[in-house]
Amino acid sequence: MMMEGMVEEGLEILRVCRSRYDGTVRNPFNEYECGHWYARALSSYGLLQGLTGVRYDAVSKTLTIDSRLGEDFRCFLATASGFGTVGLKAGKPFVEMKSGTLAVEHVFVSGVEKKL
Repeated sequence: MMMEGMVEEGLEILRVCRSRYDGTVRNPFNEYECGHWYARALSSYGLLQGLTGVRYDAVSKTLTIDSRLGEDFRCFLATASGFGTVGLKAGKPFVEMKSGTLAVEHVFVSGVEKKL
């Protein structure tokens, strides 16, 4: 939903789902809609992509950002070669790797190629 521009609707679904797993009625670490243990982390990671539009293609070495959060945000990114944060500061893209490297040749922000 969020990737289609329906951010508020997507966040409301998230709020309702998370409220069911507050630890008083259901285990907050085991959402069976997500296939139990491991898939929950993957579904949460998908939320980051839905809100920020951050994607990395290692083959073409392309970083894509299509933010639903505006022109100022920071988001976690993990790839096969490392992890760190990426985002926009006053609309300008940035990458700060905490471990490893990220080979980037192209950066697209909302469909427009930019420089890091």
